[in-house]
Amino acid sequence: MKFNIFDLLLPRETKFFDYFEQQVETLISGSQAFRRMVSDLDKLQEFEIKTRIAEIKDIETKGDVIEHQIIDALHQSFITPFDREDIHLMAVNIDRALDIINSSAQKIDMYGIRKVHPNIVNFADIIMEMSLELQKLMRQFKDKQKVEDMISKLHTLENKADFLFRISLADLFNSGTDAVEIIKFKEIYEHLEDLTDCIDFIGKTVRGITVKQG
Repeated sequence: MKFNIFDLLLPRETKFFDYFEQQVETLISGSQAFRRMVSDLDKLQEFEIKTRIAEIKDIETKGDVIEHQIIDALHQSFITPFDREDIHLMAVNIDRALDIINSSAQKIDMYGIRKVHPNIVNFADIIMEMSLELQKLMRQFKDKQKVEDMISKLHTLENKADFLFRISLADLFNSGTDAVEIIKFKEIYEHLEDLTDCIDFIGKTVRGITVKQG
């Protein structure tokens, strides 16, 4: 980012960057917990599955708290480090990513899925990688360093997830699986693909902010 004289003339709230980092740390925790759950699912006893799902729900609740803190801070701040609308957009989408992780875990339980397809674990790996890349992006963004590489990496991972989604659906429909099972797994795959889109959108939002700030 270029130097902006207004950064010297006007004090700007920096706590939003700290909130975003907290949000992303929570997203990483949720991604890790989801990855552990789906990779171990067929080995877990029923009470262990419930424990893993409760863990993910607790992480999602922590994310809600941070999102509310950001919204409250927006109402209380006269000057923000960048547009209020963009702050709100980033906070909502990071929280939405956590919501989708929680929703996916809940649906796996609700549908009685006790063994997942390998590509669901592959999706979980991509989501974890994107979450860690988003953390790097937020740190660079906070320090006003170049962010293009991280944004590009997020988009590359999102494209990888798109390809995985297509081949996963093809495998699902060609596997001879009964219709009910196809509906269950198709919905899980759609949730996970939406999640990768959501994280990629956060990167695009940061890119838009840097363009506006010059």
